[in-house]
Amino acid sequence: MGKWLAPLGLLLTWTLTLWAYSQLPERIPAHWNAQGEVTRYGSRLEVFLLPLLLTLLYPLLALAPRLDPKLRGQAPRVWPWLQAGVVWTFALLQGAFLFAAWSHAQGRPFPVEQAILGAVGLVFLVLGLLLPRLPPNYLAGVRTPWTLESPRVWQEVHRRAGRAFVLLGLLAWLAALLGGGWLWVWLAALLAGGLYLVVFSYLAWRKAPGG
Repeated sequence: MGKWLAPLGLLLTWTLTLWAYSQLPERIPAHWNAQGEVTRYGSRLEVFLLPLLLTLLYPLLALAPRLDPKLRGQAPRVWPWLQAGVVWTFALLQGAFLFAAWSHAQGRPFPVEQAILGAVGLVFLVLGLLLPRLPPNYLAGVRTPWTLESPRVWQEVHRRAGRAFVLLGLLAWLAALLGGGWLWVWLAALLAGGLYLVVFSYLAWRKAPGG
């Protein structure tokens, strides 16, 4: 099932974009600030930027395991789900952008910040479930010098990363519900979580045999 989720997400992204293009005016909102206010308008052709980028990225995601020496050309069983996670991240962000642009054209401002945070929260929750199952590799995961040096450290760090990503996903949903300055709270938590995983990977390496 996992191998079909990525192409389905790519197809959905293009289908939604082509439909929205015919519904949008020539000038659409192209950028919002943290308060959800439009800061730039652009041509509706800009709706194709994200799908085009995803289309270029998709084959690279499929070929990536063959280029990783640690994987020896064999994609791990979790890889199709990670690939789908990347594709659906783009799909959700594109959906939020298109709906915000369409709502603005209809005179009904849409809280784009909350929509994006909600989509990001879902992605982090999914990644939190997948990261503990990810084998050592050079392509995805918490790739520090210490996790790449020791499979044991990799496993310990990615168990912690899974919990951290789940918490960040839930916090993103809370920030989306509460609005206001909660975006900055989530960004601070994201930075703190990243620093924590880097420091923990070093400490786990120091404690590991031969570290």
